[in-house]
Amino acid sequence: MSPYLRLAGVVLAVLSAACAATELDTAAQARLGLRLATLADGRMPPATRAIADVLDPTPLAHAADAVRVAQADASASDAEVARTRTLLAAQGNASRKALEAAQVQAAAARAKLREARVALRSRWGDDLADMDPGKRDTLIDALIAGRQVLLKAEPLGRPDALQRAQGAVLHLPHGQDATAKVLGRLPRSRSGLAAGWLLLAPAGPLVPGMVLTAQLQGEGPPQHGVLLPRSAIVRWNGLAWAYVATDATHFERRAVVPRAMAPAGWLVGPPFRAGERVVVQGAEALVAVDAAPSPGSAAEPADDD
Repeated sequence: MSPYLRLAGVVLAVLSAACAATELDTAAQARLGLRLATLADGRMPPATRAIADVLDPTPLAHAADAVRVAQADASASDAEVARTRTLLAAQGNASRKALEAAQVQAAAARAKLREARVALRSRWGDDLADMDPGKRDTLIDALIAGRQVLLKAEPLGRPDALQRAQGAVLHLPHGQDATAKVLGRLPRSRSGLAAGWLLLAPAGPLVPGMVLTAQLQGEGPPQHGVLLPRSAIVRWNGLAWAYVATDATHFERRAVVPRAMAPAGWLVGPPFRAGERVVVQGAEALVAVDAAPSPGSAAEPADDD
């Protein structure tokens, strides 16, 4: 875990500890529709947080088209060289000068093909550059049609935090999550740092230009903790919280610092413990109860003289 996240964990733990438990009797809990679930131990692959930008597919389409056109031109030029050489050998039906001109044209076509391939690789990485052309065309068609989107995910921690990303979770607007496939590592930047990872996801609500937070999942020993269901997490004052039942009528609001994230929930550490009961329905109502001013918080009217 990065020093920033450790510091955030300490701060949020202090904030959480300072919160008094909310007291609700059984009748009030029923009116609010509270439902609880028991926390269980969980583990997830090592992960790191990232910023994910939804990319415009047009530059990729142009780069792939440039390779396709250059390949066709190079193939046609090579065929012309072979045809001219055959004619020259057959009773001199082609001149030596024509063969040399065809060879020059073929060399120029091969140079353009090499440039187009280098441009594709340097911009989009080895995985897209080495992809079967037919498969790459199918992918680009899906991107242009708006069925899928490409994302550039840049880790917020050290660029080498993950040697190999195996999957990703995108944090969509309105608290939803979506999974994304990792297509490969993007080329390194001019500074020598890794530029991040190229992701592929169903378009859904995503459109080019959107910026999301994401969780990149990698190889290595899994992280251990407690699996907190997504439905238990609520946001208030810009922070994530969950309510734990400390007894039959008291609910303690605790700040949530995730170790790893998945669509099913967040992997968290202390003060959350396996076996505790957490609110998975009606937590928003508890936030409203906490946010409501206490009866003694309003100014008392002045006594009449």
